[in-house]
Amino acid sequence: MDHQGRVQGPALVKQEYGKCLCHCVFRPPPPGEDFVQPAKAAVSGYEKALDMFNWKKAGTVQPLKMAVQEGLSFFITLTDGSVHYVNEKGKTRQVLSTDSLVRKLLLLEERNVLLVITENLQLSLHAVSSEGEAEELMKVKLSGKTGHSANIILIDRSLVVTALGETVIRFWDLDRDENYVLSLDVQFGFEGGECINCVSYCSAKGILAAGTSKGRVAMWKKAAGSDLSTWASEGKEKWKFQASTELEGNVTQIKWGSRKNLLAVNNISSVVILSEQAMLAHFHQQVAVVQVSPNLFNVTIFSTGTTHSLRIDMNANGVFATKDAVVFWNGKQVTVFECSGDTFRSAGSFLCDSPVLSVHGENLYTVEPYQIQVRTWQGTVKQLLVFSEAEGNPCLLDVCGNFLAVGTDLAHLKIFDLSRREAKVHCNSKCLSKLLPGRGDIVSMKCNANGSKVSILVSRADGNVDSKICFYDVEMDQVTLFDFKAEQGDGKENLSAGQGIGKFVVEYPELHSHIPACHFWDQSEPRLFVCEAIPESGLQPPDQKKNETESTMDVWIISFFSTEEHGLLLQDSFPLPSSYQVLLGIEVPHYYFAKKLCFRRGCVYKPLGEAEKGVSESGLGTVSQMVARKPMRDFIGLGDCDKTTQDAMLNFSYYLTAGDMDEAFKSIKLIKRYQNYFYVFLYGCSLFLLKVCMKCRSS
Repeated sequence: MDHQGRVQGPALVKQEYGKCLCHCVFRPPPPGEDFVQPAKAAVSGYEKALDMFNWKKAGTVQPLKMAVQEGLSFFITLTDGSVHYVNEKGKTRQVLSTDSLVRKLLLLEERNVLLVITENLQLSLHAVSSEGEAEELMKVKLSGKTGHSANIILIDRSLVVTALGETVIRFWDLDRDENYVLSLDVQFGFEGGECINCVSYCSAKGILAAGTSKGRVAMWKKAAGSDLSTWASEGKEKWKFQASTELEGNVTQIKWGSRKNLLAVNNISSVVILSEQAMLAHFHQQVAVVQVSPNLFNVTIFSTGTTHSLRIDMNANGVFATKDAVVFWNGKQVTVFECSGDTFRSAGSFLCDSPVLSVHGENLYTVEPYQIQVRTWQGTVKQLLVFSEAEGNPCLLDVCGNFLAVGTDLAHLKIFDLSRREAKVHCNSKCLSKLLPGRGDIVSMKCNANGSKVSILVSRADGNVDSKICFYDVEMDQVTLFDFKAEQGDGKENLSAGQGIGKFVVEYPELHSHIPACHFWDQSEPRLFVCEAIPESGLQPPDQKKNETESTMDVWIISFFSTEEHGLLLQDSFPLPSSYQVLLGIEVPHYYFAKKLCFRRGCVYKPLGEAEKGVSESGLGTVSQMVARKPMRDFIGLGDCDKTTQDAMLNFSYYLTAGDMDEAFKSIKLIKRYQNYFYVFLYGCSLFLLKVCMKCRSS
């Protein structure tokens, strides 16, 4: 066939068997020579290795031999239970027979072993010679009910997974000869007696998908660091439930495919292709929105203590929440829901192809080539914020306080003041490629509450997120860098004089393998910044125990004070609590998180290219709260204190972090309603003395 899959010429081989064929499995040819190591040597200038890659040069070595890619051999099964082998020359012969119809034929390539599973769930392993001869190694009877169309797959060369129309998925580890099951949990929305008909595994993502009799697609992810030596001992604990997608009918077939890792689902009446979508969440002005399913969102209003569920009739790609409204968009349509008392009502819906959106007051900010549109909730354009071709197209928006920060596809930054009726330029366009030489594109950026600083995450040349957090000071027109991978004494670059955080990286060497993920500024306190640091793929701390299982303890929450006087000051750091999934933001005196039960880091899956519908509808009711808040370290025990107490405690925390005990004492004296402030001051003194002791010990 040609590169487009069109048949070219007559068939290469044709065989008549007289009976219907059931299965076919190809047997790849033996691999050619390993040229990875010679290639590395050639790059290093090793002459002999260079000659191996020079086919025209007459030398003492032979050129590399590649594996033959033509004339593949294969095994086939017939309806009478026989298994035949067809060699590379097209000759066929029967190599084994079974007592009943063969349901699955699998080839364990690295071991040259053929796995055969019959209709009565008899599993047999056969060693296969180079000529295709099969010798039985073992035969066992699998658990499960017969008479159902069995769906059987092989994972990581030795784990057999079967879906037999039962309420469980069965696993059998061939290496350790042990088995276990995974079942559907009703707490995740599955019904009692719901059966699993089919399974498929995506090795690129480590995700196992299963289709059920009630039209649902369930997904589990293999825990990071899982290997065959530990699977059998921990069994089903090595699979973490991710999410489910609700379709219609009875799912009979399911299959991963394409370079985009799409998931095709056959529910008898139709075939639906699902694409991955990052789960959505947003926190702003004491309102948190978390996606529960492709069309269902949980809304928590902390100021009133109420929680609602909001169902929309579109597959949203983004959400923005304020105290007045919740806005959804998908690159084709924008839908606005207004908060009216204890309910949400539709306040506007209009067509718009903006991929990003932000909200401030009653204004929506959308983008199009070289300009930002300031719109009403109904979509009417009130103002245009224009960008030049040199600045590029706006592609990133962030609102904090009364300021809008804009990033472009040409790595330019611009800040607007939104406090007046019309947006005014607060910071003229800055070219970050000049301020950050050698850095890639802007991945994300956040502005602080008074528009004086912007935190920026950038990409490396390979497209991955860089380990550095960049802090741009608008007034000083300079950048401060904090690097998770910095060695001792090198945790910060171009920091202001005063207290630094270089020692912080040394005290927590496990963060050397981390990169910054989501990051936020406090919505009213311009000095306070927080970020989430996640493990970088493929990297592990050198002192990490090999038997350590995946845990959210690998994710760290780190907060800083950022000022001109002291530069960057580490305010607090702690592992992400096990009951939380991801950081949503910070607003004194709390950090805000999405709970693990509802928010799965990774994805939900939605139908690819499904037609979007018109005006959305909302379904409201009493639902469990999907977000939680954790008090900041220095606010533990204060509860919901008044603004004066908050400001005093925050100043106390700041001066304590900076080592200015006189100012810290002055701040704590202002707290009138907190009668035991003297003990708080003693607590601060103890922290300060501890820092001094640690510094003396390290020096």
